[in-house]
Amino acid sequence: MKLRIHFTSDDVARTTVAARPDDMWELTNSLHILQSPRPPSAYRPWLRHVRTRCAGRDLRALVRYVSALVPHSGDFPDFLTPSGADSFATSLDLIHATPATRLRTELALHFRGHRTPPAWARLLADGDRTARQELREALATYFHELLAPQLPLIAETFHLERAQHSRDLLEGGVERLLHTLPPSIRWTSPTLTADYPRDRDLHLRGRGITLVPSFFCTKSPVTLINPGLPPVLVYPVARHPAPDAAPEGLTDLLGRTRAMVLRALHPPCSTGELAARTGVSIGTASKHATVLRRAGLVSSTRRGCMMLHSLTPLGDELARRPIR
Repeated sequence: MKLRIHFTSDDVARTTVAARPDDMWELTNSLHILQSPRPPSAYRPWLRHVRTRCAGRDLRALVRYVSALVPHSGDFPDFLTPSGADSFATSLDLIHATPATRLRTELALHFRGHRTPPAWARLLADGDRTARQELREALATYFHELLAPQLPLIAETFHLERAQHSRDLLEGGVERLLHTLPPSIRWTSPTLTADYPRDRDLHLRGRGITLVPSFFCTKSPVTLINPGLPPVLVYPVARHPAPDAAPEGLTDLLGRTRAMVLRALHPPCSTGELAARTGVSIGTASKHATVLRRAGLVSSTRRGCMMLHSLTPLGDELARRPIR
């Protein structure tokens, strides 16, 4: 099944890439990962953090609350991902201010059929002030307790993706950018076609579209249900494959994790991307990169807010050749 996004020449000219990660799209996409029976291995460090926090503060009721609005698969209400927010606080303000008629319509659609709405959802659909405040507090707690440690990695991977898109635009314009989106998204002018849970056509009609790279989005892109809202396409950031297992001799010399870090630095990458490639925290990746740099195996260069790491000739030779 496919999502077909139909462009006019005006739409191509008005295609943009989001300037920053979208906190609410990351939050909703993270709930898909959290409920997945087989989550991708790249999210294991975050899932370990979630389990630790839930055990320490008993956040299971909170997770059930937000999961009722964002299930493992399928649609969720559009009001949870408002357009035009420049911060998480602004997103919460926009969600809190959602008109009652829109809340009622979108919640009725969400719980239609096989889902039985909980009592609080019925109050929320009626625009109840207490229910609105409870939703705001639940989203804020989830974000600060469970997502906050992942924000640096989300930001790094997002800005690396955006930097690549900037190069694509400079070298070949929007057409080049649309051709270099993930493999699940294909551009054949004037239509962008993506793998999707159901068949759907979205006609932009001169409004353009905002592309939103997302750390927590996996495989298929996501878009809003209501075609009358400002068009967005949320899709997975590019991910490099995990490095092959390090040679046994290299593991004996450096230790398993440090050997994997060394092997993962081909091609060069930021600290956040290094963490994602090896499945460790950003702090752990940074410590191992520092040790390898002191040993003359890695060089590190600051680029704006990011630290980029690459192998030195000695590090490259060591990573490629097993030690006997």
